[in-house]
Amino acid sequence: MKPPSREIEFKFGVSEKQAFYQLVAHLKLPESVLTEGITQINHFFDCPSLCLHKKHFAVRLREEKDKNLLTVKGEKTPQPKENSILTSRVEEEVTIPRQTAVDLLRGRITPQQAIRDHFKSKSEPILTMINTACNDHGLVHIGEFSNERIHLPAVILPGADTGDKLEFELDTSTFPDGSIEHEIEVEIAEHTDAAHVESALVELLQQAGIEWHSAPSKAERFFTALADT
Repeated sequence: MKPPSREIEFKFGVSEKQAFYQLVAHLKLPESVLTEGITQINHFFDCPSLCLHKKHFAVRLREEKDKNLLTVKGEKTPQPKENSILTSRVEEEVTIPRQTAVDLLRGRITPQQAIRDHFKSKSEPILTMINTACNDHGLVHIGEFSNERIHLPAVILPGADTGDKLEFELDTSTFPDGSIEHEIEVEIAEHTDAAHVESALVELLQQAGIEWHSAPSKAERFFTALADT
């Protein structure tokens, strides 16, 4: 059986959107790229007891332009240092039809049904994970948050010890409690030397004069914000 896919990415939290302008200038990209953001609405499903969240799992529907993405996030790989900017976790994602997304949001079908129909051969281990975490209880729509994402053109990082091009994603997220947070993300492939990329990224942000902090996942911040409403 094919092993589950993994999402491996670096997250740099920044206090102000000005950091995006500094990064674009340092990469010698036109400032106009900062006007090309897309809006994402991220919906989360869980039991009222938040059994998935408590296990650090997530079921998310993302509405983005003409795409609807159903994502299941599984276990994280522990990082060797606390407050690491690198996260690695099991993630499976499929594009679903718009009507399926509407039915899911209106409660006409359950997340488990959508997973069974659209994840096909991968659905059984996903459903087993969900049912084990939640004792076979049904999942419901818990809430959503919006995110404005800007994709920068792919670049090769000096000093990254890899010929692979990396793509920066600049995110501005608005959470249920009204808080707005900014971050810079870079996703890498599993074969990439993460340590070398991390060193190169930290050096690049320092040269660009960008102050940053480690940031938890948006899902974690969403559930924290939800508890504060």
